[in-house]
Amino acid sequence: MNHESSAQPSVTRHADRRRHAFRRRGAMLVVALACLAIVMAIIGVMLQGALRARRQLHVERDLRQVELLLEAGFDRAAFQLASDDDYAGETWQIPASDLLGRGDGEVVIVAERSGDAEPWRVRVAAEYPVGTPKSVRRSRTFLVRD
Repeated sequence: MNHESSAQPSVTRHADRRRHAFRRRGAMLVVALACLAIVMAIIGVMLQGALRARRQLHVERDLRQVELLLEAGFDRAAFQLASDDDYAGETWQIPASDLLGRGDGEVVIVAERSGDAEPWRVRVAAEYPVGTPKSVRRSRTFLVRD
Protein backbone atom coordinates (compact mmCIF):
# COMPACT_ATOMS: atom_id res chain seq x y z
CA MET A 1 0.00 0.00 0.00
CA ASN A 2 2.83 2.29 0.79
CA HIS A 3 4.25 1.55 -2.57
CA GLU A 4 1.04 2.66 -4.31
CA SER A 5 0.69 5.86 -2.32
CA SER A 6 4.25 6.90 -3.10
CA ALA A 7 3.57 6.33 -6.83
CA GLN A 8 0.49 8.48 -6.72
CA PRO A 9 2.30 11.79 -5.94
CA SER A 10 4.80 11.04 -8.69
CA VAL A 11 1.99 10.58 -11.22
CA THR A 12 0.31 13.74 -9.99
CA ARG A 13 3.55 15.69 -10.27
CA HIS A 14 4.08 14.35 -13.77
CA ALA A 15 0.53 15.34 -14.75
CA ASP A 16 1.06 18.81 -13.25
CA ARG A 17 4.27 19.23 -15.24
CA ARG A 18 2.50 18.20 -18.43
CA ARG A 19 -0.35 20.64 -17.77
CA HIS A 20 2.18 23.40 -17.03
CA ALA A 21 4.05 22.61 -20.27
CA PHE A 22 0.79 22.71 -22.26
CA ARG A 23 -0.11 26.04 -20.66
CA ARG A 24 3.33 27.42 -21.50
CA ARG A 25 3.02 26.23 -25.10
CA GLY A 26 -0.47 27.69 -25.29
CA ALA A 27 0.76 31.04 -23.99
CA MET A 28 3.62 31.02 -26.48
CA LEU A 29 1.16 30.24 -29.27
CA VAL A 30 -1.05 33.17 -28.23
CA VAL A 31 1.98 35.49 -28.18
CA ALA A 32 3.08 34.24 -31.62
CA LEU A 33 -0.42 34.79 -33.03
CA ALA A 34 -0.56 38.28 -31.53
CA CYS A 35 2.81 39.12 -33.11
CA LEU A 36 1.60 37.73 -36.45
CA ALA A 37 -1.56 39.85 -36.23
CA ILE A 38 0.51 42.98 -35.52
CA VAL A 39 2.85 42.25 -38.44
CA MET A 40 -0.11 41.66 -40.75
CA ALA A 41 -1.71 44.94 -39.66
CA ILE A 42 1.54 46.81 -40.35
CA ILE A 43 1.85 45.19 -43.79
CA GLY A 44 -1.78 46.08 -44.52
CA VAL A 45 -1.19 49.73 -43.67
CA MET A 46 1.96 49.77 -45.81
CA LEU A 47 0.09 48.25 -48.78
CA GLN A 48 -2.71 50.80 -48.44
CA GLY A 49 -0.13 53.60 -48.48
CA ALA A 50 1.57 52.14 -51.54
CA LEU A 51 -1.75 51.84 -53.39
CA ARG A 52 -2.71 55.39 -52.44
CA ALA A 53 0.66 56.68 -53.67
CA ARG A 54 0.28 54.74 -56.92
CA ARG A 55 -3.19 56.20 -57.54
CA GLN A 56 -1.90 59.70 -56.83
CA LEU A 57 0.98 59.16 -59.24
CA HIS A 58 -1.47 58.12 -61.98
CA VAL A 59 -3.63 61.19 -61.35
CA GLU A 60 -0.58 63.47 -61.54
CA ARG A 61 0.60 61.74 -64.71
CA ASP A 62 -2.81 62.19 -66.35
CA LEU A 63 -2.94 65.81 -65.27
CA ARG A 64 0.51 66.43 -66.77
CA GLN A 65 -0.58 64.72 -70.00
CA VAL A 66 -3.63 67.01 -70.23
CA GLU A 67 -1.41 70.06 -69.69
CA LEU A 68 0.83 68.88 -72.53
CA LEU A 69 -2.21 68.33 -74.76
CA LEU A 70 -3.41 71.88 -73.98
CA GLU A 71 -0.02 73.27 -74.93
CA ALA A 72 0.06 71.20 -78.14
CA GLY A 73 -3.46 72.38 -78.97
CA PHE A 74 -2.46 76.01 -78.54
CA ASP A 75 0.63 75.50 -80.72
CA ARG A 76 -1.48 73.77 -83.36
CA ALA A 77 -4.08 76.58 -83.31
CA ALA A 78 -1.38 79.27 -83.58
CA PHE A 79 0.20 77.47 -86.54
CA GLN A 80 -3.16 76.97 -88.29
CA LEU A 81 -4.19 80.59 -87.71
CA ALA A 82 -0.91 81.80 -89.21
CA SER A 83 -1.34 79.68 -92.34
CA ASP A 84 -5.14 79.53 -92.86
CA ASP A 85 -7.37 82.60 -92.65
CA ASP A 86 -10.50 80.44 -92.54
CA TYR A 87 -9.40 78.30 -89.59
CA ALA A 88 -12.15 78.18 -86.96
CA GLY A 89 -10.92 75.22 -84.92
CA GLU A 90 -11.05 71.46 -84.91
CA THR A 91 -11.39 68.38 -82.78
CA TRP A 92 -8.10 66.57 -82.63
CA GLN A 93 -8.20 62.88 -81.68
CA ILE A 94 -4.89 61.49 -80.46
CA PRO A 95 -4.63 57.67 -80.31
CA ALA A 96 -3.29 55.99 -77.19
CA SER A 97 -0.27 54.73 -79.12
CA ASP A 98 0.86 58.34 -79.62
CA LEU A 99 0.48 59.11 -75.94
CA LEU A 100 1.20 57.02 -72.87
CA GLY A 101 -0.68 54.03 -74.21
CA ARG A 102 -3.26 54.20 -71.42
CA GLY A 103 -6.04 55.87 -73.38
CA ASP A 104 -6.89 58.16 -76.24
CA GLY A 105 -6.67 61.91 -75.88
CA GLU A 106 -8.86 64.60 -77.31
CA VAL A 107 -8.20 68.28 -77.93
CA VAL A 108 -11.00 70.60 -79.02
CA ILE A 109 -9.91 73.93 -80.50
CA VAL A 110 -12.34 76.77 -81.13
CA ALA A 111 -10.98 79.94 -82.73
CA GLU A 112 -13.12 83.02 -83.13
CA ARG A 113 -12.56 86.63 -83.95
CA SER A 114 -14.95 89.54 -83.51
CA GLY A 115 -13.28 91.72 -86.16
CA ASP A 116 -10.30 91.83 -88.52
CA ALA A 117 -8.42 94.22 -86.25
CA GLU A 118 -9.15 92.13 -83.15
CA PRO A 119 -6.96 89.26 -81.89
CA TRP A 120 -8.12 85.68 -82.26
CA ARG A 121 -9.74 84.24 -79.18
CA VAL A 122 -8.73 80.57 -79.00
CA ARG A 123 -10.31 78.17 -76.55
CA VAL A 124 -8.49 74.85 -76.17
CA ALA A 125 -10.07 72.00 -74.19
CA ALA A 126 -8.26 68.72 -73.56
CA GLU A 127 -9.36 65.41 -72.06
CA TYR A 128 -7.24 62.40 -71.16
CA PRO A 129 -8.04 59.52 -71.17
CA VAL A 130 -11.19 60.11 -73.19
CA GLY A 131 -14.51 58.78 -71.95
CA THR A 132 -13.55 57.29 -68.61
CA PRO A 133 -14.92 58.27 -65.21
CA LYS A 134 -11.42 59.26 -64.12
CA SER A 135 -10.73 61.43 -67.17
CA VAL A 136 -8.91 64.68 -66.55
CA ARG A 137 -10.39 67.66 -68.39
CA ARG A 138 -8.89 71.13 -68.62
CA SER A 139 -9.49 74.13 -70.83
CA ARG A 140 -7.79 77.44 -71.44
CA THR A 141 -8.52 80.51 -73.50
CA PHE A 142 -5.76 82.43 -75.27
CA LEU A 143 -5.57 85.55 -77.38
CA VAL A 144 -3.54 85.24 -80.56
CA ARG A 145 -2.53 88.32 -82.48
CA ASP A 146 -1.70 88.30 -86.20
